[in-house]
Amino acid sequence: MGKRFNKYFPYLFVIGEMIVLTVIFFISIYIAEGKMVLEKPYLLLLSIYLAVWPLISYLNKDYKIGRAVSYYNTFKKAFFSVFIFISVISIVWVFSEAQSLERHFLTALVLLLFLWLTIYRVSVHLVLDKYREFGGNIRYAIILGNDDLGSKLFDTLKKKSHYGIRCLGFYGDQGSNSGTHPYLGSFSDFIKADLDKVDHIYVSERAPKYVLERAIEIGENSLKRVKLLPEFKTEAIKNFVLRRYDAIPVIDVNNLPLDAKVNTFVKRAFDLVFAAIVVVFLLSWMYPLFGLIIKLESKGPILFKQLRHGKGNAPFYCYKFRTMIENSEADFTWASKNDPRVTKFGAFLRKTSLDEFPQFFNVLIGNMSIVGPRPHPLSLNKTYESKVEKYAKRHAYKPGVTGLAQAMGYRGEITDYYQMSSRVRLDRFYLQNWSFVLDVKIIFLTVYALMKGQKLAY
Repeated sequence: MGKRFNKYFPYLFVIGEMIVLTVIFFISIYIAEGKMVLEKPYLLLLSIYLAVWPLISYLNKDYKIGRAVSYYNTFKKAFFSVFIFISVISIVWVFSEAQSLERHFLTALVLLLFLWLTIYRVSVHLVLDKYREFGGNIRYAIILGNDDLGSKLFDTLKKKSHYGIRCLGFYGDQGSNSGTHPYLGSFSDFIKADLDKVDHIYVSERAPKYVLERAIEIGENSLKRVKLLPEFKTEAIKNFVLRRYDAIPVIDVNNLPLDAKVNTFVKRAFDLVFAAIVVVFLLSWMYPLFGLIIKLESKGPILFKQLRHGKGNAPFYCYKFRTMIENSEADFTWASKNDPRVTKFGAFLRKTSLDEFPQFFNVLIGNMSIVGPRPHPLSLNKTYESKVEKYAKRHAYKPGVTGLAQAMGYRGEITDYYQMSSRVRLDRFYLQNWSFVLDVKIIFLTVYALMKGQKLAY
């Protein structure tokens, strides 16, 4: 149920906003003109208006209404989105047909947007809180540390049921609260416990160090959120993300730079611009030319589609120019030197890495980034996920057309444990130390490698 909710809620949220936007637009026309007018300038602005908002809403991830988030924060976020939206629309208005639109219309539009979109957002937040309160969109948690820090959090989560976090119980030494709170076992029991149904792990600062280390290890390997319950004052903390569940301070200890919305916005904006340039100026002629050669050389589609793991282990189809004759072993038997399945033109594409260029379509779609951990075939992930330490962490963000591992020379076929573990280590380093400058550096190193004739990626 939770996965279905996460899949459909963003679309329903944006559709609701689009309805509100459309109603506000026509009300503004009526206020300005005294009647309903659908002249060309209004229709032009309406089309731009309805095209720009979903983009801003998506990039700002407005559909993500967090747990334990105040209505004031929702108000501020809505105000920011409307401000950006109005700024874009104003620029379009100034440089297009400024004289043909009634100023009273624009004034009414701005005021109504700030008022009613804010009301809509807060209303959705309220409905979502009620939905979580009654058992929808639930996350399950455990608390490590049967002490007053954990007890206060447990009581808060129970009291604030609209957070949508249900605590299953405590692991730790039996304390005074063992009779009033669900006790799941000792710390030793936690080490051996099956945590498949657990989404969040809260660790009391008083818990033994090895318990916190084990919790972080589990979070790294299974993409579970690990949060620390601090005993000391949190004002001095600068390197972690601090949240509050009512009066209870909680610290995210395994956040990544790309968890910050502003970083995600910058990276996505760069991805869209870069991929659009590649598609317009390169793939626009590559696709028909290469497609014709591929079709003439062998039967089959122009593009080779293969399921690979993306962000959060979600599978997606990764695109490449087809370099082999059609065969049933493509997903299990990797190309080797002098592989008879590889066509002559396919060998050229693989040698120059031009076969990878259709992945810029993946970037535009949104299931890949320009820079990130390279996506591996599902069978390859299955082979190494239990062998390489913290392998799952590389799936914490979108995979990339190129990555730090490729920029550092790890390219081509993976044949042993050392090659994979080295790539995973570099992938984790990239995610933990992401910056826009690092992305640009990786792109330059990749281009340099291609100019030297090295293979781009697996």
